[in-house]
This record gives sequence, structure tokens and C-alpha cells, in this order.
Amino acid sequence: MNVFAATIASGLGIVTGLGLFTQAAQAQFPQPRGGCQYLREVTTRQTQIRKVVATNNSNANTDFVVPTGIAFTSYLGMMIPENNERYTAEVNLKYPDNSSSMVANRTIQARRFYLYQLPFRTPTGQQPFQVNARITGNRNTAYRIAVQACR
Repeated sequence: MNVFAATIASGLGIVTGLGLFTQAAQAQFPQPRGGCQYLREVTTRQTQIRKVVATNNSNANTDFVVPTGIAFTSYLGMMIPENNERYTAEVNLKYPDNSSSMVANRTIQARRFYLYQLPFRTPTGQQPFQVNARITGNRNTAYRIAVQACR
């Protein structure tokens, strides 16, 4: 298990070699980069989801729908924690053939209201139909998450 720590300088810090980027945030997710779009959560159809960690992390999973007909080549998971707390973030991709792949599993010693970004790609070359984000932490800690898909 890797514990991430980043030094924030001039509003931007990068954890080298680990693929996790942090940026000072005003509790806002950025506009999508060119060729990217926010994915919608399965049940609410919202692009940004706020969660409060429940007992035993029973509400840890959030699923985002990947639209069909668009060939995405990369993804960007984003989280804004509302607490100075330790979180574990896991990202899984689900494929039409009922297979799945874990693309990230990171422990983050998060700073409140900082934007944490985790870029990832599908390791199988298949187009997923769903991105599953599983974020765990201490009870009653809160965070917001979003996922961008890019062409």
C-alpha cells in the first residue's frame, strides 16, 4: 500500500512517479479539457457526486456510465476531500464481456479542499461501459468525486 504525500508549492504539487496530481481548489472541478467530457453517475445522472463515508464504508462504490459510440483513450478521476484525512481510492473498469480490471489503488493523505487527480487508461484495450470508483475513509468524512473520459 502506497501512502501519498505531496508538497504544495505555488498551488500545484506533483507526486512524481506515482501518477497522482494535486492542485489547490476552491471546491470546484475544472472545465473538461479539449476532447474530454464528464461521465454521469449511474443512478443520479449527475457528473459530480458528494459522499459521506458511512459505517464500515458501506457506500464506498460510485459507478459512472461510459457513453457508447465514442472511442475514449484515457480517463481522469478527480476527488475533492472535505476533511484532512486518509482516503483509499480504487478505480475499476467494467467491460461488456463481464470482465473488469483494476486500474488504480492508492492511499491518499488528503488535504481539505484540494483537487486530487488520477489519470488512467484501460489496460485491456477494450472500451469499458462503466467506471467504478471505490473510496473509503473514516466514518463521517466527506468528499466529492468526478470522472472525465477523453478521446
